[in-house]
Amino acid sequence: MPGTCPPQVRYGLWGIVAFFLIFALLIVVIPLPLYRLIGNTFEAVAALFCMGVCLYAYRFWSGRIILVLAAFAFGEYALATAFWYLYTLIPLTANLGRPFVFTSVAELAFFGFMLFFIAGFQIERKKEPFPLRYSIFLVLLFLAIPVIVIAKYGIGVRTALLFVQFLVAAGLIIVTISHGFFRYPLLWAGICLRALVSMLYGLRETLFLYYPSWNVTIPLHGSTFSVYDLASIVGPLIIASIALITLGLLSYISAPEREGRSYPV
Repeated sequence: MPGTCPPQVRYGLWGIVAFFLIFALLIVVIPLPLYRLIGNTFEAVAALFCMGVCLYAYRFWSGRIILVLAAFAFGEYALATAFWYLYTLIPLTANLGRPFVFTSVAELAFFGFMLFFIAGFQIERKKEPFPLRYSIFLVLLFLAIPVIVIAKYGIGVRTALLFVQFLVAAGLIIVTISHGFFRYPLLWAGICLRALVSMLYGLRETLFLYYPSWNVTIPLHGSTFSVYDLASIVGPLIIASIALITLGLLSYISAPEREGRSYPV
């Protein structure tokens, strides 16, 4: 039988979700460099916290392998986001700027986060009936935007990465649905938010950065913000998504088991 998760852990995770959803809105108040620093710092801290929760849950509450794979996903994401931000600060690379990191090895780690869950969900549960036509429809739906971008601006490193990013996000959504994890509302919400933010991040580092016609400015709170600047809400939203995913995993391992699995309403 699964162990019981102390309520303090759930309260802490819910606190992370609430705080960073509110923090996302404060982008028009907090100076952008400070906002980015806080966002990137707490991305790594929150990911390490969620990694610790998953490892502790595996050791003391449930021996489900999905917890170990989730811990790996959170741990490698923490390292990747720390690298991503520090790459723009250390003397040898600071002049390359934030945009250069989009084509660095950090992207492999960001893809890896989603790939860990794609693998983990398939290992954890058998595939349920899910018509192939639905999978094809979802892939085509997700890839519509990067295909349009490539058709308009040509294929290059950035547009190719954008295509892969949307493809991996589509794969994550399809596997989550086809293996029944969408029945866990918090887990499903976290996965959807993570996939959405991943695609927004890709658009930020391609369309909004390199094609001025897309990077319009918007007057807000007595100042003007570009779409690229406003897309810095990616960081806080990622923090909220990984906390939701962790909450969803805790709900999953706490759910009563029988043949198959009974799902919480």
